[in-house]
Parts: sequence; C-alpha cells; structure tokens
Amino acid sequence: MLLHRYWGKNLHNYYGANCVQPVKRTFAAPYNQQNPLFSLEIESQEFSFPHQGDYREPSVSVRQQNGCTIGRMKYQYYEITDTLHIPEGLPHIRETEQKTAKTLAIHFLDTISNVKLILYYSIVEDSAVIIRSAQICNQGSQPVWVERAMSALVDTTYQKQQLITFYGTHQKEFQLNRQDIKHGIFSVGSTRGASSPQYPPFAAICTPETTEHSGEVHAFQLIYSGNHCVSVERNQYNHLRIAMGIHTEDFCWKLLPNETFQTPQAILIYSNEGLNGMSQEFHKLYIERLFSPQWAKKKRPILLNSWEMCYFDVSEQRMLNVIQQAAKLGFELVVLDDGWFGHRNNSKSSLGDWTVNAEKFPNGLTPLLKCAEENGIQFGIWFEPEMISPDSVLMETHTDWHMQINDYTPLLGRNQLVLDLTQQKVQNYIIETLSDFIKKYPVSYIKWDMNRHMTDPNSLYLSEDSKEEFFHRYMLGLYRILQELTMQFPDILFENCSSGGGRFDAGMSFYMPQTWCSDNTDALDRQIIQYGASYVFPPSAITAHVSAAPNHQTGRNIPFATRAAVASSANMGYELNILELSSEEKEQIITHLSEYKQKRELLFYGEFYRLCSPFTDNNCAWMIINQEKTYAIIYYFIREYAVSALSYILKIPYVDYQKVYVEKNTGRSFTGEELIYVGISISTLKGDFPVIVLEFNEKK
Repeated sequence: MLLHRYWGKNLHNYYGANCVQPVKRTFAAPYNQQNPLFSLEIESQEFSFPHQGDYREPSVSVRQQNGCTIGRMKYQYYEITDTLHIPEGLPHIRETEQKTAKTLAIHFLDTISNVKLILYYSIVEDSAVIIRSAQICNQGSQPVWVERAMSALVDTTYQKQQLITFYGTHQKEFQLNRQDIKHGIFSVGSTRGASSPQYPPFAAICTPETTEHSGEVHAFQLIYSGNHCVSVERNQYNHLRIAMGIHTEDFCWKLLPNETFQTPQAILIYSNEGLNGMSQEFHKLYIERLFSPQWAKKKRPILLNSWEMCYFDVSEQRMLNVIQQAAKLGFELVVLDDGWFGHRNNSKSSLGDWTVNAEKFPNGLTPLLKCAEENGIQFGIWFEPEMISPDSVLMETHTDWHMQINDYTPLLGRNQLVLDLTQQKVQNYIIETLSDFIKKYPVSYIKWDMNRHMTDPNSLYLSEDSKEEFFHRYMLGLYRILQELTMQFPDILFENCSSGGGRFDAGMSFYMPQTWCSDNTDALDRQIIQYGASYVFPPSAITAHVSAAPNHQTGRNIPFATRAAVASSANMGYELNILELSSEEKEQIITHLSEYKQKRELLFYGEFYRLCSPFTDNNCAWMIINQEKTYAIIYYFIREYAVSALSYILKIPYVDYQKVYVEKNTGRSFTGEELIYVGISISTLKGDFPVIVLEFNEKK
C-alpha cells in the first residue's frame, strides 16, 4: 500500500519518527489477515477506494459493467523522469528551460478488472510546490465508469489545524473564511459549470498561531475552471483527510477499453513562513510556470474601458472622441466593451452574432483602429463567446447549439443561454469567428467574458451513458478554443472575466495572464477583494480600475487618491467618463498615469506582501518591494475614522535587516531592523477612506 508519512519542511533524513504503532480497532477490516493490526481505516494514504476498509471519503471510484466498484489496487512499479507530467487537453504547470523539474509516476493495477491507476508527483527547482494528478487507464476488455477521480488526497493527523477557504458572490469575491476543523466532513466547491465566485478552488490548513508573517501552512489549488470540490474530513481517530478534484455531482466518465481519463493538476504548497510565504510560492510559480511566457513578466498597457462610461450606448463618433481624449491623458489602450455588435442595445439580444452594428459603426471598426494608431495607443474589444441570445441570427440558424434538455424549455440567465461546447462544430465556430474578426480588425486586447452559470447541462448529441460527462467535456472544449486562439494570436493580450471574478482560477490563468477580479470597482470593497485574491495570484494577474465617484455599484464617494492607490496596487486601468472631466480632474489623471508608469516595473518584477488585514482590522495595508530590497511602496488604507485613535504602528517584516531606508515624503531615515521589529507610526487622518502612501529607498 502507498502510505503517506510526511509533507512539510525539507528533510535531509527520515527514519519514521512520526510512525504510530498499530493498535487493533474494533470494526476495522484488516487488509491482510496475517497482519490483523494493519487496516486502511487508520492508515494515512495517498489514494483510497471505497468499501476497502477505509470508511473516509475516497479519492477514486471506478464502477465495472457488473455494477461493482473496483478497489484492490496493487503496486506495480515507479518511474522518475526529468520532465513535468503534461496532462493532455488541460491547462498545466509549464516546462521551462531555465530550471529543472522531476516527476515521480507510481503505477498500480487492479488485476481483476485490469484497470490501472497512475499517480503523478512533480517538483520544480527552487520551489516548495508539489504538482499532483492522477490517470485512470482501462486495460481490460469491458467498459468501466469513473465516478470519482480526485487530483490529490492528503492524509495527516489532526493537530488543531485551522481551515482557510474563500467564499463570495458577484461583486463580493474572495472573502476569507478561517475556521476550526470539527469532526465530520466540511466541503466547498462549485456545481455551476464554472469555478465560481462562491467557492473558488483553493483551500489551506494552518496552525492556529499562523499569521501573515509566520507559522506553517499547507495549501491546495486546482488548475481547473469548472465544477470542483475540496473536502476536509476529521474522523473519529483524529485523522485529517483533504481531497481536491472535479466535483462528483453529475460526473461519471465512461472509459472504453484502452481509454484513459486524466485529472486536472492540483498544486500543493508548503510554507513555514506564514500566509505571505505561501503566497510568494504561488506568485513565483504562476509567473514562472503557469502564465504564458509571452506575458508573464511583460508590463501591460494602462487601459480605459468604455463600460461604466457608456454601457451599451457606444458609437463611432463617441469612441473616436474617447480615443483622442484618452491619448492626451496618457492612456495606452482603449477598450470597446459590450454593445458594439448585432443589434445590441441591452442584454436581451445578439450574443453569438459577432458582426459590427452598422447603425452605431457605419464604417466598421477600422476608423477606430486607425484613430488609435494615429494617436499612439492600442485598441481592444469585448467578447462573450460562450453565450448565445435567443434573439440572434445564430439561434435562428442553429437551434441545437445551446445547452438544453430534451422537451424542456431551457432557463435563461441574464437573458442568455450557454453554447454547447461539447460539440466540436460549436468550438470550431467560435475559433473561426474570432479568428476572422481579429484578422479583419487587428486588435491588441480581448476581454473574454462569461456572464452566467449553467443550467440544463446537456447536449443533444451525447449518448445516454455519457450525459454525466457534459460538464467536463464542456471544459475540455473551452480549453481547446482558448489554446488555439492564444497560440494563433500570441501577441494579443487576453483578459479573463466572468462578471468579474466568477471564473478567476489557475485554469483560465494558463491562457489569460490577467483577470478582471470583480465588477465592483468601489475602492473600499476592492481592498478586501484584492487582498483575498492576492493569497494566490500576484498583482500583475489582478486587474483593477479607477472608477467614478460616487461609485456606480455602492454610491460611495471615495477620494481620488484612495481610488488611485487601490488600482495602482494591481494591474491598473480606468473605467469612468473621461469626456466630462473638469480641468482639475484631467490633471489628476495625467499625474496619476505618469506616476504609475514610473512605478509599473515594481508591480511586475517586485514582491507583494500583505501587512494588515481588512478581514480582521479597521485598516488595510500591503507592500510591494523590489527583489534587491532597495525600494518599496506601502499602501495603508484607513477604512473609517476613529476619533479615539492617535496613530497606528505598522511593522514591516520584509525589508532588509541591515539596510537603512529613507521615507520619501518625510525624508526621515529608519534602519531595516527598526522597521521590522519596532514598526513605524502612522498618524490617523480625519475623514473616511483615506490612504497613506509610504515610499522607502535605501539610503546611499
């Protein structure tokens, strides 16, 4: 049996110090009668099957044609290769020439059914990551059905660890949930057809004393964008089991003889330097090995999006004015959002008809591209390719192309239906339509949106015994589309969006290096959303816009300096009406854009650390520091004015202990040692929602 012994800080030697002596347990089923003390119920395993003496949640379940599940997997052999295991058709951690990698593949076989299980463990140089996945191969003569296939399972001992997950909703993504682990099973996940803002595919367990800056963390992230599940089980013997993978609800995959099923990759990260240490490992891994090499470390253009400025009311003349004015203010990219195609004036029509609206743009989009080029900026556009409107030419000509259950009227969400991406002809239509558009209108940026979750999950063309393959086949179809388009047009910057952060996950990030993490642009709410997202994603992957005041979502009037600081902490853009600005407002924007351009390199090449959590405090603070520890920016946001507060003390553990730093605004000098252990006093400011920006340079 393959048993789990240890996962944590790197060890030079291991002699089994943590192995517990077996004790006979009533009701335990010995795996081998010659060794009655050995039972799978009390052993820490690397995978588990149901009904084999282990009564915890299994990680693999395969049903035979006779209705029985298999389970007597016997070890065959292992292999170690100097490459990463690349799962076919799925996003994954990439190979890189600069650093080495190794993969351990452990092979098991059920000799009755001839079903093979391969567990993959990959490690990469200079990283505390383990990349896990599994493969199930039908080597028998009869079909089998995979009913559960987790990407990773970890068994350990309960030692008062706490569980960290995220919850949320539209406009309130990445809300932190940290809780004690009780007896029983706790799970989060999605059956919405997307990774969802409700429960994104992430979990971590940590010691109770773990903070942002210290303590042990074991973290899990799934490289997948569809239905998923993370379960945490604490049983009667205080064993702790964490499993992560494709959600088992409405999932069953038929494997014919000689066919293979591959699970998505799961990323496992260990840190003994607190939650910031965990985040640094995620950030580094994603920049070096997940994001497209074309974009991973490339500075992105500062964009102006038309949505909150125009909504559906776009036109040639208005956009020409926007482009000209945006160039004068210092923007580098103008994005034409929803409303430019078909006969779309609201959300009730035209999705799927990706032809330019002749009334709004009588000369097509060529004048806009030409105007952008003449003004020295780029031009981008919005698509929602996975959707179809009932009121569209596409629906009239292809009534069988959307998700639907025979004889039932499909439910609408945001007045639209979801295309059936399990059909290759639908995939081809999207690829060809967008390819033809890009060739005709060579845009430099595409915002890829998805504005509803799935209902009626069925294809008219899947066989009866393949219906429960629909959700995963949809994801494979989407990944094929994204792979072909991003390979065909590597110079286009694709931005991921799903009504904001509805599908902000590592799977989509493989194809698109940045994500619009929330439709909520309110700078107060965004502090929490971006703080949460930073647990896994670096600032370059999180797009944030300066929007109008009062804010369109909350009605709050937040000072420009605070709105600018929140957006500047991430991949920054704007979303407000620049055609109705006062002279003072124009000067504010010109100054802000100029300053951001000077500091943008820090955002893409520096390290991001959280300093003060808005989940537990009235304030919020984070820092970006360069690799050399010679320059740092700290953003300190005060959420509400506290009349009794005199000042706040902020400790900064991530500067260099031996250096001396000068704070730009005051000219005062501080040693790194002082900033780390004593902290710096930050005075309160009257009024709500202010920001204090500190800039530290090494003293020469």
